Amino acid sequence: MEIRTLKIGKRNWQLVNESWSTSRAWGHKTNILKNGVEYVEHKCRYYNRTWESYTYQNCMFGAIRTLREQEENRFIENYKYNNNIDRFKKGQKDLVIAEFNKTEIAKDLDKLYKAVELREFN
Repeated sequence: MEIRTLKIGKRNWQLVNESWSTSRAWGHKTNILKNGVEYVEHKCRYYNRTWESYTYQNCMFGAIRTLREQEENRFIENYKYNNNIDRFKKGQKDLVIAEFNKTEIAKDLDKLYKAVELREFN
C-alpha cells in the first residue's frame, strides 16, 4: 500500500493506492480521501503491463476523473433543483459547467490532477 498526500488550501487530500492480482489479471486500486473521509474508489485492471510514468499514476488519474464527474453531476442536479428546471435549453448546460469550473472543489481537483501528473506529493 502507498499513500500520497497533498494539502490544497484548507483541505488534506490523500490518494491511497494498492495492488491486487489474480491468476488471469492484475491491477491497481486507488481511494481518494478528503480530510480523512473517503470519497471515491477506482480500480484499474491490467492483463499484461501498464505504460504509466510511475506506479499507480493511471489509476490515480481515473479516480480523480471519477470524483470530478460525480461533483459536476451533483452541481448540475442541485442547479436544476434550485431553479426548478427539468431540461436545459440549448447552451444552458455549458454555462452551468462553466460555473462549476469556478468552484473551489473543481479548482482543487484540477490542482490534484496536475500534482499527479507532475508527481508533486508530500
